[in-house]
Amino acid sequence: MPPVLRTALLRSLLLACLLAIGVPPAGALLNLDGTRNQVFAFGGVTYAYSSNVFAEAEARSDYTMTAQVGAEYQRRAGIISVDSTAKIDFVRYGKFRDENTLNPNFSLEFTKSTGRTTGSLNVHVFRETRSDSAVNLRTSSWNYPVGLNIKYPINEKFYTTSDTGYIRRTYSQSQALVNYSDFSEGVDLYYVYTSKLDLLAGYRLRVATTSIDGRSVDNWFNIGATGGLFSKMSGTLRFGYQIRELSGTGSGRFNQFNASGSLNWPLTRKVRLALSLNRDFSTIATGATVDSSSAALHATYAYSRKVDFNGTLSTGVNHFQDLADTGRRDTFFSWDLGMRYRMNEHLQMGAAYNYIKNWSSVSRADYDSQGFSLDISSRY
Repeated sequence: MPPVLRTALLRSLLLACLLAIGVPPAGALLNLDGTRNQVFAFGGVTYAYSSNVFAEAEARSDYTMTAQVGAEYQRRAGIISVDSTAKIDFVRYGKFRDENTLNPNFSLEFTKSTGRTTGSLNVHVFRETRSDSAVNLRTSSWNYPVGLNIKYPINEKFYTTSDTGYIRRTYSQSQALVNYSDFSEGVDLYYVYTSKLDLLAGYRLRVATTSIDGRSVDNWFNIGATGGLFSKMSGTLRFGYQIRELSGTGSGRFNQFNASGSLNWPLTRKVRLALSLNRDFSTIATGATVDSSSAALHATYAYSRKVDFNGTLSTGVNHFQDLADTGRRDTFFSWDLGMRYRMNEHLQMGAAYNYIKNWSSVSRADYDSQGFSLDISSRY
């Protein structure tokens, strides 16, 4: 470990422990008027290592240290509740100093959970830096997502929902990366089949544009079910048919059967399994279309009230429709293990290990990567 990162890590760990020990056993840092208006403060530090920082065939490793500080505001008064969070991540690299960054993150959500019509409105602004396996680079982008979700009961047997979303993403790099905006509108009609299971039929329209004069229009027609699907197993499953039409750069038309789903299965009082499935078209940082299929199995084991373990197995296939990567096909497999220890309501620590292998028909994208992380955080 580089001496500079080692010193900074020790100082951050000591500070977090002192803060947690010195905090009185109160639910929030500041109660303005009981539980109606509360302010929480949080912070933490993460030390991590990656054997492949840029997710490419020429593996380059590095250590990173991330310090995070932030505050939350919660209002529980009237028919609309308010949740707001502001935080900043300070990321420092051991060797690749040019990758050092500061990532702010702000979110605001209004929720109406009573009355005939319920729903939520959320606004989010954040800066993100990450290893992007689709373009084999570390990307840095500003993201501006907005979401509006509404539920309206028609009668005792039927209800409808509307999910409206918009995101604008702008990249800091000029390495053939394109800015991206996406608008989507999904409408679902639900039928209360039993007290535990609802059937659904839905339609989603998604319109995406890029800064290279590219435009895509998705139409997705789907049916599914949500609630208690099987004995002890709950979740949501959707199956449908999707049509994507491209205009401008790389015009074309793509059709496919697709699906999405999430299942939760409590095996025992301590062991839980979660399965997620997804097949969809997506737009990557170069503006190209990717036909993505993936599945992930996540397990958690609550060893005690303070200690739990978790692990995930994931696999998937990505077919690229980019003219620059004609015929590119990536297949990936990954797994990770983690542990979390909650010393008290204010202090927790964790450790994790992850591994990913990506087989690609393009040489630069054929790589593997492994890493670990240690973190400590406090909230009060």
